[in-house]
Amino acid sequence: MNIKKNIIFPLLAAVAMVSCATRQQHAGGSTAVLPQATAQGAHSLESKKENAPFWSSLFTEVCRNSEEENVCISPLSAQLALAMTANGATGETQKEMYDAMRLGREANTAAKSTIERLSDEKHGCEASIANSIWINDKLDVKQEFINTNKEFFNALVTTVPFNRETLNAINSWCSESTKGKIKSAIDEIKKSDRMYLINALYFKGGWQEEFSKSNTKEKPFTREDGSIVNVPMMHQVIKTQHYEDSLIQVTSKHFDAAYTMLLVLPAEGVSIEEATAHLAANYEKILGCTDTYQVTLSMPKFKSDFGAGLKAPLKKLGMQRAFSSNAEFDGISDEPLKIDNIFQKTFIKVDETGAEAAALTVTRVGALAMVRELEKRTMNLNRPFIYLIKDYRQNILFIGKTGNPDK
Repeated sequence: MNIKKNIIFPLLAAVAMVSCATRQQHAGGSTAVLPQATAQGAHSLESKKENAPFWSSLFTEVCRNSEEENVCISPLSAQLALAMTANGATGETQKEMYDAMRLGREANTAAKSTIERLSDEKHGCEASIANSIWINDKLDVKQEFINTNKEFFNALVTTVPFNRETLNAINSWCSESTKGKIKSAIDEIKKSDRMYLINALYFKGGWQEEFSKSNTKEKPFTREDGSIVNVPMMHQVIKTQHYEDSLIQVTSKHFDAAYTMLLVLPAEGVSIEEATAHLAANYEKILGCTDTYQVTLSMPKFKSDFGAGLKAPLKKLGMQRAFSSNAEFDGISDEPLKIDNIFQKTFIKVDETGAEAAALTVTRVGALAMVRELEKRTMNLNRPFIYLIKDYRQNILFIGKTGNPDK
């Protein structure tokens, strides 16, 4: 029996990365699992709100906007890049940004805690977060904005001329911060660009229980359109926690006590979007499941590179003003600014030994078109003049002249 399967995996204690990087085949008695360790940081950057959490909302919108079969995003990377930017926002702009990210005024403190926790080398996995802010030397930036992002985000702040050399420097920083997995983030620097706020996230972890390579076999895999392809399918029997209901199964594959990959299998006939919404709505319940089972797990090896613009998804989540001419970023500079775009690139590789993943989120801040003070002219129709009446297709309905208004 072939069933489409979606993988949603928080690589961090909170849901740091959500992926539908593959649809898997369900083999034998595959079940669903969640580790208790995941529950420790479940709210690190997620506020307790009644609406859907940021990770599931953003993931759903990105999937809706993408025609790719494999989608992988990093909600945490997006949050951190946006939270840095929000430190320069004021008024309704800042409120919309925080609301869209499901964050409150404690965002800076939560971010600092998350960055420090991920940098803790006592864990068995390698995880790192790097933040940088690249400022056009034409922009006069307020010191408080710089100090806040240095203090809470440990951001590298650089003021430079926006030229080819800087473009190369930014891309070199991105490649280094993702261990060479994402070699570049920006293709060109536009004349209107004033600032780039970039988050880089990297993860590498080995399984607690590796798959035996001798058990990896070519097996059929059913795609979303119903067609079948043969893929390298890994197989093992493990003891782990299990959650299952009528819509999803959730299986947990541990890296160490702090990191786990969650494998979510929608029931037949349940879409990825429906399964994601159900997972989000029942996340706390699933985290609390501690029953252990013997799980027969089959999952494909896979590798994926993905890129997506986040502007449309974020606007859908209510973050409208930051992208508009009404944007309020006077906490950054007195020069009128807006977010021109925000985009993300991700990399992931999963095999018998573990997983490696990286993400880059770039917020591109540009100058607002200034309202030009118009030169003054005078038109006094006090002598003969010509007039035309035309339609929107430029058809001239009437043309005439007035040589004597008194007649």
